Formats: sequence, C-alpha cells, structure tokens
Amino acid sequence: MTQIFYEGTEISSNVELSDLKVTDSCGEQADGIDAVFANSENQWSGWSPQKKDTLNIVHDGYRSGSMWIDRIRQETGAIQLGAVSIPPGGKTKRTRAWEKISLITIVTQLAAAYGMTAKFLSVPNYAYLRVDQMGRGDFGFLRERAALEGCSLKVQDKELYLFSDVWLESQSAVERIDAADFLESPRFSNSAGGTYGSCSVSWGKVGAVYSDAAGVGPELNVTEYPVSSTGEASRFAENLLRNANKKEVTGDVSVPLDTTVSAGNVVAISGTGLNDGNYLIDVAQHSFAEEVSRLSLHQCFTRF
Repeated sequence: MTQIFYEGTEISSNVELSDLKVTDSCGEQADGIDAVFANSENQWSGWSPQKKDTLNIVHDGYRSGSMWIDRIRQETGAIQLGAVSIPPGGKTKRTRAWEKISLITIVTQLAAAYGMTAKFLSVPNYAYLRVDQMGRGDFGFLRERAALEGCSLKVQDKELYLFSDVWLESQSAVERIDAADFLESPRFSNSAGGTYGSCSVSWGKVGAVYSDAAGVGPELNVTEYPVSSTGEASRFAENLLRNANKKEVTGDVSVPLDTTVSAGNVVAISGTGLNDGNYLIDVAQHSFAEEVSRLSLHQCFTRF
C-alpha cells in the first residue's frame, strides 16, 4: 500500500491517487514527486495545497523523503502536485566569496543554512585560497564546485550528500538485472560523439591540461574557475574531463517496480551481449500506478 504524507500528516485514506511517479536522481538533478489525485468533488479544497508545503511517499518500506511542493495544477476532476527535494530558496541567485576554505566546510555551512545535515563519502578536503559564488543558486553552485573535485551532490530527505564519483562507481553491484527482466525494449548507446580528448583549466598565467589516452574529440577549455597552482589546475582538469566522458556508454531500461534499487547504486546488466557490465544508476523513476521502474544508467567508467 502506498502511503501519502502531506505536511507530515498521512492522508492516504482521504484522497484518491490516480498516478504517482517518484524520481530518484544521483547528482545532476533534484529528486522529485509527480502525483495526480482525483478531485471530481473538489475534495482537495480542504487541504488547500500551497507551494513550499511538503509531500512524502512511503511504499512497502520505501521512503521518498520529504519534498517541497513547487508545482500545482488543477484540471477538470483532477489536481496535479509536483515536489522537489531542493529546499525553497535553494535556487535564489546569490553572490559571495570565501577565503582559505575547503569544499567540505562550504558544503557544511550551506547545508546548515537550510536546516540540513551534510554527509560526506570519500570526499577530498583540499583547501582553496578563494572561492567565489557569482549569481548562482546555492545548490547549482555546490554541484559545480563538487564536479571540480570529482564529486557529485544529492539532496534527500533534508540531508545533503557529497560523494566521490570514482568511489561510487567502484562499489559492488547490489543487483543483477538480466535482459529477460526488461519490460520494454532497452536503449543502449556507445558513442564518442559527446566526449573530449583532453581538458585544459587556466586562470591568468596558471593552467594545466589533462588528456584521456583512450578518449576522442576536441579539448574542453575551462577558464571560469580561479586556480592558485598548476597542481590545482591539473586536478580540476582531470576531474572535469572524467565528468564529461563518464557517460560514454549509457542505457535506459525498464523493469517491474523495484524500489530496492536507487540512483547511486551499481547494478550488473547481463544477457545483452555487447552491453553487459556494471552500470551506475543515474536516475531511477518509480511509477507506482504502472508498477514499473525506469532506470537511466551509465557503464562504470574505469579509465581514470
């Protein structure tokens, strides 16, 4: 049974759910809830949903985590609610600077500003002479800074996770998914069209280049981040190149509803032949009405 919590109160027995999708994302976008409720008798008027109110979905031990409503749409006989895991105000553009600080300290400070707890998984703790946030929302800014250190960001249930991509992709597979389990025709792509052969990072007279020995394509030129040494520029170049090339092999598959797998898990794909191997789940969308889990994933990147 699917339980729906609105503003912390379970309302499952008071509403009729027509459609429900929960999107669990690893790093590049916020988690989300998209729910459609019957409203033929205007029964949702009593709840009077507002933006910034919270939704939480629980299903057989699975919890979406508390998310904030950011979209409300009413149609004849139905009401649609969309919610995201990013707190209200998280997209507000801000400009500020830090000096002699680390990424871990910045993340901890910004998480606390939203009443969130920061958690770190194999994250390096380099110190920077200066970091500037120029007209960026806090969470978009943190994703950019995380990418410089080969890390990704996830916000879930009022907790902010920062984790090393290399560490995450090196984990053992939590589950094997065979081609016989696919509900729809899978889509796999192995293309070098969106990859780069090298990355250069420079700031003034300081810079460095990192090359992917097996990569093809143009050079990715990055000039918007201050760097204080050749070593820092080289580290940023390696991490940004890996981030740009890591999705060289991607896949989209659908399986019977399985909330035991989530974005950030490694799964072993088998039975496809050419595309077999370990893949990291980038996005897991669980459709409770259809009883389908749709997984967007990329083959674990091991070159560097």
